[in-house]
Amino acid sequence: MIQRILFIFFLMMQVQILFAQTNFINRYEQIIQSYPEIHTGTQYIEQRRSLDGHPYFATSKMENGTLTISGFVFENIPVQYEIWDDLILSFSSAFKQKMIMNHAKIDGIVLSDGTIFTKKSQPDGFIFHKNGFYREIIKGQTGLYCKHRKQRKQETSTAELIRSYEEVEKYFFEIKGQLVAVPAKRKIFPLLELNKKSARRELRKNGLRYRKNREAYLKTLVYLSNEGE
Repeated sequence: MIQRILFIFFLMMQVQILFAQTNFINRYEQIIQSYPEIHTGTQYIEQRRSLDGHPYFATSKMENGTLTISGFVFENIPVQYEIWDDLILSFSSAFKQKMIMNHAKIDGIVLSDGTIFTKKSQPDGFIFHKNGFYREIIKGQTGLYCKHRKQRKQETSTAELIRSYEEVEKYFFEIKGQLVAVPAKRKIFPLLELNKKSARRELRKNGLRYRKNREAYLKTLVYLSNEGE
């Protein structure tokens, strides 16, 4: 309980220093009163230190980013996204340790490089949804999102067994507010209601291939779908 109070106090101090405007501080106090458990009170300890690499998205370094809680936006907060267990982490200066944020209270985060992760409802049949954070690529009538996760990869060399992390990406379209897993290539065009001939012409013009440039390929088709609508 004491740790929880001190951690919330830490976040309040960060916001007060960076945002001196009274109205913003009042908004922050409201959100704390409405959602007192914005973190789980649990210290984060990296479990798989024997694996080469790290369980985080992009970098193992915690940097300042943006945290959104029930529509309230707090900037310049230390955040980190751990994609093995799908956890949002922050840092407690009082205890000098990483803390696990309460995913049930978080709408999304923006990392220091501008990458957006937002919470979505579980797509049908997708078993790796976990806490529900997906990278936002395109937000529109038709959206494009990606689920990032890490798993254990084992590679056998002549000398020894090498164990490391392997990152897996799964793409989804957002159609009528629901995430739909990107299907086989031949099924994408009818799903997005695209003219296959004209869409392929645009893809060839940009030199995009599904296997080699998957994200850029899908982005192009989603843009075309939104233009058509």
